[in-house]
Amino acid sequence: MPVRPTLVALPAYGWKCFSIVVIVLALLFLLTSSWTDPPLSMARPALFDVLTADLKMIQLLLSNGSLTSVDLLDTYLAQATQYDHYLNVMLSTPPYDKLMQLARNLDDERSAGKTRGPLHGIPIIIKDNIATHIDMGMNSSAGSLAFLNSRPKANAKIVDMLIAAGVIILGKANLSVCLSNMPVRCHTYAYTARNSPISMGGQTQSAYVRGGLQPGDSKDGHSSPSGSSTGPAVGVSAGYAPASIGTETDGSLVCPAGRAALYTIKPTIGLVPTVGIVPVSHSFDSPGPMTKTPYDLTILLDAIVGNRVHLQANSYSEFLTGSWADVSVGTLDPKKWVFPSSFMKPVDEATLQINSEIQSAYAKIKDLAKTYVHHVPLIERDSFLFQGKDSKAMITQADFHRDMNEYLSDLELSSIRNLHDLIAFNKAHADQEIPPGINQRILEEAFNLNLSAEQYDANARHLRNVAKTEGIDKILDSYGLDVIIGPIDSFLSSFASGTGYLIATMPLSYLKYNGRPFGLAAIAKAHREDILIKVQSAWEVTFGPRQPPPALCDQS
Repeated sequence: MPVRPTLVALPAYGWKCFSIVVIVLALLFLLTSSWTDPPLSMARPALFDVLTADLKMIQLLLSNGSLTSVDLLDTYLAQATQYDHYLNVMLSTPPYDKLMQLARNLDDERSAGKTRGPLHGIPIIIKDNIATHIDMGMNSSAGSLAFLNSRPKANAKIVDMLIAAGVIILGKANLSVCLSNMPVRCHTYAYTARNSPISMGGQTQSAYVRGGLQPGDSKDGHSSPSGSSTGPAVGVSAGYAPASIGTETDGSLVCPAGRAALYTIKPTIGLVPTVGIVPVSHSFDSPGPMTKTPYDLTILLDAIVGNRVHLQANSYSEFLTGSWADVSVGTLDPKKWVFPSSFMKPVDEATLQINSEIQSAYAKIKDLAKTYVHHVPLIERDSFLFQGKDSKAMITQADFHRDMNEYLSDLELSSIRNLHDLIAFNKAHADQEIPPGINQRILEEAFNLNLSAEQYDANARHLRNVAKTEGIDKILDSYGLDVIIGPIDSFLSSFASGTGYLIATMPLSYLKYNGRPFGLAAIAKAHREDILIKVQSAWEVTFGPRQPPPALCDQS
């Protein structure tokens, strides 16, 4: 079997290594070339560690004049260019000159005493299913050749919100392959086999896993970075940007964040605008931040939340208490709450370590939380079945057909105008869009699904009853709990989708046998972002800061 390449750094040269002749030649090249990639040979020496620097550190360096936004862009772009030949994170970036001009403008604003907030002049990356207008100089392909030349009429709503906050959109990130057609876990982009090793973006690799994705591993196997917000997750863990924005229908934020040792939150459905985001299901979709610290998460959440009616504070950062004292916690048994072998191929060594370290984490929380209930009896995922079919999958497919048609029909320019066109394109370009072992069965099932309004409502009622009334609410209310905490590598995210509730992640540890991060997720009732932020901040205080990827640290 082929051996995946290991991380190999490209040479990085500082100013001292250059002769006057080389500098002059490089300047002449820049003046005469139309090349839009960053001139890495001209990059200044790193003024901070991209693998560990968080927003709080970067804010300090910017505010005291030690760093400019131009410096930030050069440093992060250099990191991306150094490693992306292997990690396959980035799908597109704006022209270098355009980025630099934007950074200079924001630096000028800062020099004049005007800042737009804590994200002023800070670059981030966003998932490529989030639309950007052509004037921004990036594609909006959702990782698919079918959408490569599509042209949205405007930026997604959250892009305009980020720009208003002073953010620099450094680029658009990849959407990883889903090696299965399981409707309860796969993001729609997986349905069309995007981001497989032969599609547009290539297979995104973990910055942590030694040896990379192993041939034949399951879609959430221990060598997999998971999906679908894998590009944004890996990009932050590998130091391409201090933070990113991904999206989730079911697990697409929490699973990649868990495997990149990041904090993320899928907010309450409807809290963050989804206008201009390539849809899966309006019932379940939400964007969310992916960051290295809970503080960073709150600052980014402040920028993208559209509906602030339920926010009883000026900023989500006000909930960073760092304490478990007023949080009541119930936990899930990691031996029961784990992906099946079809999702995550078992490795005995990994299973033993994960179960042992999760139980140790529970023991710590027990001593710190206001109240603690061990291994609560949450109803199982198979309760979603209704009249022999998965009610959540039925809703997802019905939503997808309608929502995708609406998105495509509203594009300013596209050769794909509906789901039928997308299926036809994939068939015509099967050698590029549908690799061996993958088909578009779910796309075709969604297209052919004839679910009446009455049937849709019946499935929705069943899902709400089992996921919410008999599921999350029953546990929280019966035991007087604020949150349920369980393994990320489980169907807990399906309960967040089925209820519309929020779910967040916390990094815990790293597998000894291949380096893969793993962690825990917490779920709470709708509009209790304050509770999950308390949990994340208490987690960071209790278990310490996340660790950057050792292979990249060794080469920095």
